Amino acid sequence: MLLLCAVGSFAQAPKKGKNLIPNPGFEDHKGKGADIKTATPWKGAGTVDYFLKPEKRDTSRFKGARTGSAYAGLRFQSDYKEYMYVKLLEPLEKDRVYHFKMYVRLLEASNVTVTIKQLGAYFSDVEFKIGMEFDESGLVDTTYNKGISGSLNWILIQGDYTAHGGEKYAIIGNFRTKMKDDFVKKNKWSLFEFKEAYYYIDDVSLRKKLTAADTAKIKTPAVKEPPITYPETYTVGETVLIDKIQFENNSAQFLKISYKSLDALVNALNNHPFMEIQIIGYTDNVGNEAVNRKLSKDRAKAVYDYLLEQGVINPLTYKGVGPANPVAPNDTEENRAKNRRVEFVIISQ
Repeated sequence: MLLLCAVGSFAQAPKKGKNLIPNPGFEDHKGKGADIKTATPWKGAGTVDYFLKPEKRDTSRFKGARTGSAYAGLRFQSDYKEYMYVKLLEPLEKDRVYHFKMYVRLLEASNVTVTIKQLGAYFSDVEFKIGMEFDESGLVDTTYNKGISGSLNWILIQGDYTAHGGEKYAIIGNFRTKMKDDFVKKNKWSLFEFKEAYYYIDDVSLRKKLTAADTAKIKTPAVKEPPITYPETYTVGETVLIDKIQFENNSAQFLKISYKSLDALVNALNNHPFMEIQIIGYTDNVGNEAVNRKLSKDRAKAVYDYLLEQGVINPLTYKGVGPANPVAPNDTEENRAKNRRVEFVIISQ
């Protein structure tokens, strides 16, 4: 059973691994289409909506995506409902416990006359197809008899799932047999209005929960390094180095050593949730400048994506400037390493 939480509540985070949901915030897309398939590799059953900016009907003070700029929408009617689904980055392991979460928000509009009691995810060995049955053993869901609505802010739905092994797909939607039995009227005195519910979806994740055995496999370094810290206070215009962040050669793939610094940055930003920052990537001057600019942008985006995956709510942007603004002469390998860096600038407090 999933837990349904207001977005502002706090709970101890489970120990977790990488996110197995590809494109979890729907930010990567091909073209500017309005269908979820634009956000590759996601697919939909029905006309699942995809938004790259707030849609016209989305007028609440929480309008737009929870993070980034993109989000999706699911529609539910008495004889019609939509699903969205995606292939996982790797099959699930037998008897492993995974932690699932996503954020949902009810659309406040005149044609949205009902809320629904249940939303969740189904983990399947096979890709979604019309008419497929949803066995309870593959289902994690939430049931809230008063209807999932909250204060029209984003609502966190989360819970644990024990895999039977080999599940390859995640399907998001409502899994009740009779959709109309899951409706809760927004206006209980209305008798004849057309029943429709509409929910936005953003920031989906499925992570392996680490066990004590997993933790034991991690070797403790012989010399304990001091913790990575960031300033407690900031000023607008200040530039801060993201210390000890490293990538694979000519790649935007993090090396393991980077995660301590990234997680320390997550904690720092969570302590300043309204601070807007811009993430800037740099390279040394070796090689083609256009290639270096793209690489620096990809590395800045990798930091941006990681922060979003960890639930950071700060306004974020990113860019890459290649070999511009070196902090040391590009005359030795040691100095070039100093220039291959990622920083962030405080835009506003």
